[in-house]
Amino acid sequence: MENCTNHPQVKAFSVCHGCGKPYCESCLMEGVEYYYCKRPECQLIYKEETKLDLLPSTVDCPACSSELELTDTERASRKIHCPECQAFIDFTVDPPKVEKSESYSLLLTTMNEGDVAIIKSVLDDLEADYYVFDEDFMAVRPLVQPVRIYVAQSEYEKAKEALKDFNFHLFGVSMNRNPQE
Repeated sequence: MENCTNHPQVKAFSVCHGCGKPYCESCLMEGVEYYYCKRPECQLIYKEETKLDLLPSTVDCPACSSELELTDTERASRKIHCPECQAFIDFTVDPPKVEKSESYSLLLTTMNEGDVAIIKSVLDDLEADYYVFDEDFMAVRPLVQPVRIYVAQSEYEKAKEALKDFNFHLFGVSMNRNPQE
């Protein structure tokens, strides 16, 4: 990589997503997905990206008015599950879309954080409507409660088909029951 635009004697850390120029770590601000330099036009893009990233730490359920404390993952994904009324709430749209739990089906459960990341990536690529529960719980008490992934019933078969050849792991060991693979 090139040297920093502002500090030619320092190797660049990354490029600014706004202007595309290389900068060292001290010249960049980290956004939700990208880095940005401190030029005014790039800061406008940074502010636009970061203002959408997190919900407040507590929200009221639009279905039952319960106050919900959100994990960082829920705040970032903007999709939550209300444990009081069992509704799925999508805060990515305004007003928030409320779905009853009957509209979603359990796709799978796993206790491997690596598998969760890959599965979420596959579902994101499909642009599937899904929710992940207890993902943060794994970091606190691993192997106590699995991560549960629910998918909208209308997209269940598509998601199941996309993951049919996925090789689940536990402790880095394949869960594939076929010893020849």
